[in-house]
Amino acid sequence: MKRYSDRNFTTGTSGLIAVDKIGNEVLFLDPDSYNVVASIKGFALRVHELLISEDHTRAFIPIYGDGIHGNNPNPGHLIAVIDLIQKRHVGDFSVAPYEAPHGMRWGSRGQLYCICENSGVVVEMNPDTGVIVQVFEVGSNKGHRIEVLPDGSKLYSETEEDAFLAILDLSSQAGPKKLALPSELDGLGMSPDGGTILVVDGESPRLYVVDPTTDSLRTVIALEHHKKAAQIVRYSPSGEFIVVTSHEEPLGTILDRNLENQKKLKLGKGPMDMAFHSDGDTVLIANQDDGTITVVNLRKAEVMKTLKAGTGVESLSFY
Repeated sequence: MKRYSDRNFTTGTSGLIAVDKIGNEVLFLDPDSYNVVASIKGFALRVHELLISEDHTRAFIPIYGDGIHGNNPNPGHLIAVIDLIQKRHVGDFSVAPYEAPHGMRWGSRGQLYCICENSGVVVEMNPDTGVIVQVFEVGSNKGHRIEVLPDGSKLYSETEEDAFLAILDLSSQAGPKKLALPSELDGLGMSPDGGTILVVDGESPRLYVVDPTTDSLRTVIALEHHKKAAQIVRYSPSGEFIVVTSHEEPLGTILDRNLENQKKLKLGKGPMDMAFHSDGDTVLIANQDDGTITVVNLRKAEVMKTLKAGTGVESLSFY
């Protein structure tokens, strides 16, 4: 089985970091026992999302603001820099004058991209200094997440209520191409080889499958076990599994690489993002609304255990 080493599909055995959005702290868990071993507090409101450096020495965590998507009246402008070796908050990058940093991804040459939702832009930053190098218009102030093709040619953002997929040519400032989709959107994922973009329907339990070669809609997949719209979709680092979670119901779905053979997962309250174990068989899913993490065997589509961690973890990653 081919395993991709793309910097945006992180796993590892040295540690496990979790962003507790509700508790506004960062947790460190033992990567074997999953027990909490350290925490960092004192952040401005409120920590969201997570990106690990390619050398696994640093984590970047946006300070989004004190609200949520669509209702964030006091947006933040910082990205917290975490030393993963020392387990310390060692500084902050600023995206000012832009506001509400959220989804982040690496470019093909190590550039740090971050969408600033309220400002409707994606900033490209130097990951060592935090200096903003370029700014790209998204064409919407509803963009929440991004994906970057492995060759670094294009960046994608779902614009949620504006119902289009923004497609940015990273080699130019020509402005976004817009792929209109049939509904509001609520999530975005990409296969590790960059051959498929998945967009979550924000109104019905469906996935839009987009071909990044033509930037056209390839097909639509109904999520068989869901009654409400899903939110998060992620490929495993090998590309073998796709995991979808629905914050509105305690459910997840596992699909195979062909987007077939849907298997239902019963999760905790408010499931969100996930961390893929280096064994290729295990995923940890954060249940934001009940302060737990569910450990799942992907191959068996079986919940192995559920553990308590923090107040409400949104994002997590092995490193």
